[in-house]
Amino acid sequence: MSERIKDQTVGRPEPEFKIDIGTIIWVFIGFIVSWVNMIFILDSMEIWSYLTIIFTTIIPTVIIALKNRFWGYGYMVGFALAGIPFSFLKPPYGDLFIGWYTFATSFFIFIILWLIFWKAWRSLASIKQV
Repeated sequence: MSERIKDQTVGRPEPEFKIDIGTIIWVFIGFIVSWVNMIFILDSMEIWSYLTIIFTTIIPTVIIALKNRFWGYGYMVGFALAGIPFSFLKPPYGDLFIGWYTFATSFFIFIILWLIFWKAWRSLASIKQV
């Protein structure tokens, strides 16, 4: 039985990265969520509020990526990219530190999640339910 499963999965190509309309929508949603999060941090300026970036990136990305991993990537890219324009605006509309902190933190989390999902999807793709 295990030989049959191995024969079916050997040589199966990994799906290529395709940007579809869903990925673009999730980029915009991630951008908006990130902007709201950065305004929240700017208004409160408390240490614990900086941790909200971790919770608003990891949890939604994992949930979105369970449906379609490329949509999860789009959400994270949008979240990270929102930090760049935010860093160039003056308070009360933006902040240099918060913008680049959001970009760097989100990009780092994106890389970690990308490696996890890439490895997990490759190993999950090799398992065929009988």
